[in-house]
Amino acid sequence: MTGVDFVALLLALAGPALLLSGLLKLPPTLALFGAGVASAFIPGLPQGHPPSEVFTVLFLPPIIYAASVRASVPLLRTTLLTGVLAGAVLTLATVAAVAALAHVLLPGIGWTAALLLGAILAVFDTRLFHESKGRPHVPRALADALKSREMVSRAMAVALFGLLVEELGPAGPDLLPLAGKLVLGIAGGAVLGAVLGMGMVWLRERSGPAPVEILVSVGTPYLGALGASLLGLPTVVVVMAAALAVNAVRFETRTGAPRSSSEARITAVAFWEEASLLLSATLFFLTGRALPGAVTGLDDHSPAWLALLTGALLLAVMAVQAAVSWLAARLPTLRRALDGTPAQGAGVSAWASTRSVVGLVLALSLPAALPDGQPFAARELLLVLATLVVVASIIVQGASLRWAVRKADLGDDKEKQEEESRAKQAMDAAWKHEGAAEGTANRFDAERRALLALREENRIGDEVLRAMLREVDLRSRAAEGGTLPGAGPPNP
Repeated sequence: MTGVDFVALLLALAGPALLLSGLLKLPPTLALFGAGVASAFIPGLPQGHPPSEVFTVLFLPPIIYAASVRASVPLLRTTLLTGVLAGAVLTLATVAAVAALAHVLLPGIGWTAALLLGAILAVFDTRLFHESKGRPHVPRALADALKSREMVSRAMAVALFGLLVEELGPAGPDLLPLAGKLVLGIAGGAVLGAVLGMGMVWLRERSGPAPVEILVSVGTPYLGALGASLLGLPTVVVVMAAALAVNAVRFETRTGAPRSSSEARITAVAFWEEASLLLSATLFFLTGRALPGAVTGLDDHSPAWLALLTGALLLAVMAVQAAVSWLAARLPTLRRALDGTPAQGAGVSAWASTRSVVGLVLALSLPAALPDGQPFAARELLLVLATLVVVASIIVQGASLRWAVRKADLGDDKEKQEEESRAKQAMDAAWKHEGAAEGTANRFDAERRALLALREENRIGDEVLRAMLREVDLRSRAAEGGTLPGAGPPNP
């Protein structure tokens, strides 16, 4: 079987593997990872693994974009302390704790390699949103804070990872210049991403049929990655800033008029969800496939020792997460929302923050050689440890998260129902005030303007905003008449 045949087979089997995991009541992560491990022992399949650049250039940008385009600027603004600042502290504390522990337990790997492992494990996903299929049963203030921390940790940890890779060598990294590069890189990447995002919205506004507009949106993360590479900026920051800019300017704030078609927005949501699912599934499979070969090269480390290291690293990460979450829960916004239960809030926050598939991208992209051409001796060990911690985190925490949320009893559906009622009342008022007088098309603009104003005032959250905007888009598309879903791409 050729490499191309293997890729085709992998793409074909991703869906059935996820379906089978559901039928067998297995975590999808475990099913895909296990299938990857099993494939490493099947004769006739291609040997070797894709170059590390494949993961950072082809996989990372769209995964980051798909996750970030669902967030909003008001989300970051309203969680500056509980989310953004706490996320920055959490990232740095996690990197430091993991690096210190790795340096003690594995003194031969050096400080740069230990910090690389810390950066990989500092990236996390908020499983609350995955497990609840939307807004979780916790106060929105807590959910928003977790989402902001996730975004900040992703930006800082991945940017730091890239800088540490450049510092690989016998000597350890110089931390002060490294910190300066990190700050400047994040600032420069944010500016470039914002400009790129607004430019892509301008192009999408003039793209015509929905399929062409979505194809233009596909170019956003890859153009961001290309621009970041040319200017020496963190790819993750550029792509995230571009996604936030797209979300911020897709509607005229003053009038509520959309800059793209309803059909394109409806279809784009499904497209990016499917793209993220396919890429994540492929990553778990490829990581599982790479694990047996990496373990074989670790003659000095027994499976029992690797298991102990995995447990120690996971406990360290969760301890830092719990400590920072507890401190954040003492801040006024979260303290009011948690209503005197900061310990439960901190516990749910820590348990819901599982290590991320983005960490697997970073682990797979570790270079095989140092800048001077010498082999990177710690690569296989870092890959194995990072993979085991990520998979163990998702399985252990994800499998028990619903129980933990129910046990904490932090909230119910009342807040969400109130927000939905508030949004519908504002939409009806906007329609009565302006839409009836100026036509059906303007009714939809007035409703969008009312929803955006509620989000700016933090009276509804991102989840309710997305749901209500989608409802408006569905009615708007139906009112257009004669438009077939997905119709009209020009034949190249």
